[in-house]
Amino acid sequence: MLPLKRSGEIFISPDGGETVYVQKKNGERGRLVSQSQSAKDIETAYDEQDMIGEDAVKIRRENPTLQNAWDRYVTIWHLINDNE
Repeated sequence: MLPLKRSGEIFISPDGGETVYVQKKNGERGRLVSQSQSAKDIETAYDEQDMIGEDAVKIRRENPTLQNAWDRYVTIWHLINDNE
């Protein structure tokens, strides 16, 4: 995490420049300045982890609408990825 000082602000990046924040005067992370698409994708993947696994299967089984949407997603996923 290398701080960069410019125009009175200190910029910090916890991931080698993929995500950049302004550092607050108390040392805490402040507002987001920039985020690469790769960092956004990683964040989205992390947020979506609850949608897979045993608990997710149980929830889909109990919610037919959710299961139907999941089945469509899986079908589209395979149509796209099996042809590459």
